[in-house]
Amino acid sequence: MEKRKSSSRMRGRRKAQRNAVLAVVAFIVAAAGIIGVVAVAGGGKSRSVSENPDVKESQLQTESEQQNNENGQNENSSTGDENSAENGDGSSESETSESATEADGGANQDGEVTGVSARGYEIRLIDGVSYVNGILIANKTYSLPSDYNPGKIDDTVMDAFYEMQSAAAAEGLNLYISSGFRSYNTQYWLYNSYVERDGKEEADTYSARAGYSEHQTGLCFDLNTIDDSFANTPESAWLEQHAQEYGFIIRYPKGKENITGYKYEPWHLRYLGKELAEKVYNSGLCLEEYLGITSVYSD
Repeated sequence: MEKRKSSSRMRGRRKAQRNAVLAVVAFIVAAAGIIGVVAVAGGGKSRSVSENPDVKESQLQTESEQQNNENGQNENSSTGDENSAENGDGSSESETSESATEADGGANQDGEVTGVSARGYEIRLIDGVSYVNGILIANKTYSLPSDYNPGKIDDTVMDAFYEMQSAAAAEGLNLYISSGFRSYNTQYWLYNSYVERDGKEEADTYSARAGYSEHQTGLCFDLNTIDDSFANTPESAWLEQHAQEYGFIIRYPKGKENITGYKYEPWHLRYLGKELAEKVYNSGLCLEEYLGITSVYSD
């Protein structure tokens, strides 16, 4: 009788232990499910390169940001033929310089004079950075040193963006920065990813080689959806009419591809300051035409 009672007690303990183990397993499974939901909600899914040829700069943004984090960089993801044109707004060289230096520090008296543009503007090289009439230039002709690294979008540029964003929001429009500052290393990785996918010739039409990207200056950004569909949005139409009021220009406008060296990018805005941006906009010229400079790779 006593043996039967002892055996019954042992079976009871084993059953209790099994129940405890099952409870722990159930808790772990439930916790894993919750973590999975949070990861997906927080953007934890990885992205692969799209095969859609119309989607370019946005495709590798997630991978680019991951690389920035791995490198410990504080980051936020450009142009052919010589084309001189008269400045239709009658602005003087001193007027242009004054407006252009709001964001780039105003380096129009220092450094080495390396030449004069087709429109008579002085070209200076300061610490490896080219300034045309005081305007910092990064395109296919004028490169940046690999160690040029502001680390973020310029504060003046961000203030102007917030002002523009608020004005657009008042009209029911949503503007947001999708890609801002990029370091030399990030641009190197991004550009070569495009070359591997589309080939060098095609990549050169929509992405800058490392050291030639405006994103490295901290004076530009890409807005909203970084693909051709953005051109058909109310936000894009609004920017075409109002960006200059806040100191920005559409850097790579439609119909100027052979001059800037890049496809039409209605999402890519460059800060020049309100006065100069208005003059460039009213002239109907792209920045290369306005300054009388080229944008062509040497090779």
